Amino acid sequence: MEIIYSVLTRKEPYRELGADYWDQQREAAIVRQTVKRLEGLGYEVKLEKTSA
Repeated sequence: MEIIYSVLTRKEPYRELGADYWDQQREAAIVRQTVKRLEGLGYEVKLEKTSA
């Protein structure tokens, strides 16, 4: 519903953002939450970002 409204009111063509758009926007929060969950289960977590 929001997509239709935006397209019609802005008179812009629809643009697909991709399946992982929201994950990319929330990357830091996702990483923080995941590390916290793993540490809560007793794991020691060391992060290293890859080039991929």
